[in-house]
Order: sequence, then C-alpha cells, then structure tokens
Amino acid sequence: MEKLLKTSYILLIIPTIVYLVLFWLIPLVNIILMSFTRGESFILGQPEYVGPQNYIVVVRDYASTIRNTIIFPLSAAVLDFILGYPLAYLLVRRKVLFRNILRASLIFPYFGDIYVSYGLWNMFLPGGPFDLFFNITGLSYRQVLYTPYAVILGFSIFTLPFMVLYTASSLSEIDPAMEEAAYTLGASPLRAFYQVILPLSAPGAVAGFIACFGWNLGGFLIPLLLGGVEASDVMTVKIVYLTLQLHNYGLAATLATVLMLMTIVSTYLTFKITRVAG
Repeated sequence: MEKLLKTSYILLIIPTIVYLVLFWLIPLVNIILMSFTRGESFILGQPEYVGPQNYIVVVRDYASTIRNTIIFPLSAAVLDFILGYPLAYLLVRRKVLFRNILRASLIFPYFGDIYVSYGLWNMFLPGGPFDLFFNITGLSYRQVLYTPYAVILGFSIFTLPFMVLYTASSLSEIDPAMEEAAYTLGASPLRAFYQVILPLSAPGAVAGFIACFGWNLGGFLIPLLLGGVEASDVMTVKIVYLTLQLHNYGLAATLATVLMLMTIVSTYLTFKITRVAG
C-alpha cells in the first residue's frame, strides 16, 4: 500500500517537474550560457564563447546602471516602510472606514506596473491633475517628471501593498493581550508600541521591505516612462535596449543573469525571514 501511495505521489508531481524544466530551468540555463557569448552569435546557432568578458564589461561600463537599479528600489522600499507600516497597524489594530476597500486594493501590484507608470505620467504632464500644484509652486513638470524622484515615487506606489500585507500579517499574529498587559504595567501607548508591538512585528516589516526591493528590481515601465533619459538608466531598460536595438544578446544576457541573481537572493531572504517569523 505504501509503495502504491509513493508511486501515485511521483506521478502527480511529474507534470510539475516537466513544466519547471521546460519553461524555467532550460530558459534559465540558456540565458546563463548566452551570457558567455559574443553579440548575437548564440541566437544565430554559432555561439562564440568569450569567457567572463561580458561580465567584465558590465562591471566596467554599467556600474552606474547597477547602482541605479539598487538605489531606486531601495529608496522606494524605505518610503514604503514609512507609509505602509502605519497603514498596516491601522488596518489590524483600529477600526478604519472602507477597510474592505483598502484591503481589496492591496492586490493592485498583480495587475502590473503599467497602471502606475502611465497614470502618473499623465498626472504630471501639463493639463494633468498636478498642473494646479505646479502653477502654485512655480515648478515645471520637468523638475519632477523624468527624474529619479518620479521613478522612486512610482516604485513606492506600486509596491506599497506588499509592505502593508507582510506587516499586517505579522501584526495580526500578536496577541492584543500583550499590549493590554503593557498598559496595565504602566506603559504609555507610545512606549507599548516601541517595546512590544514594533519588535514583534519587525520580521514582517523587514520581509515586506525586502519584498518591495526585490519586486522593483525587475521594474521596466516605471523607469522607462517616468525616468526619461537619465533616470531610466536601470538594468531592465538596458536589457531591452541591448536586445532589440543593438542585438547584443550576450551582453543583455549578462545583465539579465546579474539581475536574476539579485532578485533570487532578495526573494530567498523574504521567504527566510517570513518563515522565521512564522
């Protein structure tokens, strides 16, 4: 009987294994192999392997691109923490109007970043909703749009729900009686928050921070539409440019491999921290 059960389990997971091998492992290996080839030689079926040369070029010529790819999502994650933690606390610990609507809006990132990027782009342009703000302050829309600040704002709006979700999940596991016990022992609400709630919810907040950072590493449309020439200097935009414009698939695959490793590490850390918190 046990042997039959084991056989049935194996048969059940075979389709999943085949799917992962065909559509995840093989493409992944191809990208890594391509990163060691010159130009479009891999695509043409005659790969010209150049060793680590492409990686040397990336380190030498794309240092600012890698720096922007890290700094923009990192800054957005900080902003998400500042805005998202209080919102998560209110949703879990306090009665808030339209709570269900707010919770439903947390699935927003799964619709894609096109809504944030295109929406903000139109809002910043002359005649948009922010036009009155520009007229009052005397600022030009070009001082806000097509800058790193616009990219960071777009990233932050896009991934804010992740910070709220992870933090709210951590806060919901804290027994309210612990907070009440702190009040009974004479702690003020502020002291109870800093000494009880914040330490216990820290793993969820850290996991949310890393999730926001990792999700934005692969952002493409937000820096492309909101960043202009300078602030769109991130790895995703460079990968598309090298592929579609220059047909330098080897160098594009190298950037993609580096970006993929960064994303995998951030995702692993998110799962690790979440598992520890649980």
